[in-house]
Amino acid sequence: MSRAYRSKAQWQALIDEFEQSGLSRKAFCEVRGINPDYFSQRRRQLQQETEGTGFARVAAESSPASTAAMQVRVGDAQLVLPMSVSPRWVAELVKALSV
Repeated sequence: MSRAYRSKAQWQALIDEFEQSGLSRKAFCEVRGINPDYFSQRRRQLQQETEGTGFARVAAESSPASTAAMQVRVGDAQLVLPMSVSPRWVAELVKALSV
């Protein structure tokens, strides 16, 4: 396997793709020519960095089978909300949950 330099943003994009793929870590890495152990190491590092900031990752999703949705992930917890939800409401929810 040849080594390719990837920025944090590129690693995060790969990790997001992996999480949405439904593939095993080994299968995902094999297709992309990535060492599975190194992939796990980078994934852990980025998760620790994200968890330490006090911010949650939010992603907007849209697929033909469903309406647009906002996905909020914090650690292993995941919350999917319609895009019609007010940003103020989401902020109040996050504030209430962080107490």
